[in-house]
Amino acid sequence: MDKQWAFALRLIILIILVVGSIWLLYSLAWVAGLLLVSALIVYILYPLLEYLKRRFHINHSLATALVFMLFLLFCIFVISLLVPVIYNEVNELAESFPHHLARIQEFLSWLTQQTIALDIEDEVRGFIVSLSDNMHQALEYLAEASLVLISGTVDFVLILFLVFYLLYDFKAVRTQFIDIIPPSRRPLAEELLQILDTNVGTFIRGSLLRCLIVGVVTGIVLSVTGMPYALLLGVLAGIFNFILYIGPYIAAVPAVLLSFSPLTPSPLLVIIIYVAVQLLDGMFLAPVVLGRAVRLKPITVIVAILAGGSLAGLLGMVLAVPVAGTIKGILGLVKRSPAYKE
Repeated sequence: MDKQWAFALRLIILIILVVGSIWLLYSLAWVAGLLLVSALIVYILYPLLEYLKRRFHINHSLATALVFMLFLLFCIFVISLLVPVIYNEVNELAESFPHHLARIQEFLSWLTQQTIALDIEDEVRGFIVSLSDNMHQALEYLAEASLVLISGTVDFVLILFLVFYLLYDFKAVRTQFIDIIPPSRRPLAEELLQILDTNVGTFIRGSLLRCLIVGVVTGIVLSVTGMPYALLLGVLAGIFNFILYIGPYIAAVPAVLLSFSPLTPSPLLVIIIYVAVQLLDGMFLAPVVLGRAVRLKPITVIVAILAGGSLAGLLGMVLAVPVAGTIKGILGLVKRSPAYKE
């Protein structure tokens, strides 16, 4: 009975700690988000820091400064390269929007005639009314874009500071975490950190490389076929490719809609391009680049992405797969433990 009461007490304390941690994270969601993004960037950069120290025999401070400067130069390069082109393409899209809207109206007129013939007017009318309401909400969101841009700029500057200090103290933080664990439990803590490194660090680095290749290939192929706004569509394809299984279909929607306009490739050709790029990603890039970082069944990945999106939006969808992989690794570790076998 004493053992049962002790186990029940530990379980209650654990539940209280988990609930308290979730409440604290919810209360400090903005700070937690900045720390999380900064930690993910550090996970990407830290192997490069270790390589510089090992290859050129330089001290930690100099290696940290070099890696951070490279990261800063990369951000400046990407911004200076992409922002002007994307800005011009967005402006061009805004100027030609009335033309695209006229094409959509023609399509809706044709659709109306078809619905009259099929006697499904009420259903389609309700859909169009809801669509107009959603368009009104979308315009309201666009009106708030300037405030979001200013807030995003402030967050980006704060993330830069956090990345520098986390990068400098990354190894020390890991060491301190191991030191507070009792010596008999340190091998378990090391194994947990290894699971985290595999499922988070490897996944994020591999996904960045995959998304870069997918975005570049999509943009080039769309540009060769004469698709307008090819760079913007390529950037969208690369960004949404972070979200396994679901993201590529979301990225293909704007391209397919634009393909209904004149002087663009046919919708069938655009769909074939996106399917071919995803076959390249699924058959070659993901197995080679991600390796053993993702060993989850497709249904597990999809459920994890939907749950992550419901809990934390786009960031939750991106992190859903490494979190699910980490949970699977921890469960595997529990199954190998003597207590579980007993």
